[in-house]
Amino acid sequence: MTFTMEALSSSIAGHLAPELPGVTFYDNPAQQGVKPPALFLRRTNARITKRAGVRFLRRLGLDLVCVLDFHGLSMDDRYTKIADILDEMMEVFPYIGGEGSPAFLRTYERRWDIVDDVLHYKFDLKVWVSREEDAVLMQSIESYTEEVS
Repeated sequence: MTFTMEALSSSIAGHLAPELPGVTFYDNPAQQGVKPPALFLRRTNARITKRAGVRFLRRLGLDLVCVLDFHGLSMDDRYTKIADILDEMMEVFPYIGGEGSPAFLRTYERRWDIVDDVLHYKFDLKVWVSREEDAVLMQSIESYTEEVS
């Protein structure tokens, strides 16, 4: 299975859509002509740690940013309701990255706050990834021929 940020955004949007009807999902906040209610996925940080073998632990800091209509009433109550839904839905979610069945990803350090009339639902992911090597790392000693000049 291939891990991409586009597939991650799509997987989260597909997982949350039934619980947040009427909310439009975007894979980043740089969208033009956005009409609230909208939910953006922001990447806040990333750390990669090499482990034994060809696998790496990729740690991603993510922020689901929810924007509601500024002219609505009781925005804090609506944001709190959305945060409660996200708390229920975001502990584990299915990641669909192409071929095969979905992999379930667990989130860590989930927290939320309301800043400047915008809900920020932050969490971390820890994903084991590997990369195929196409270089020949070692050849047989029998194929070695010494030349003296």
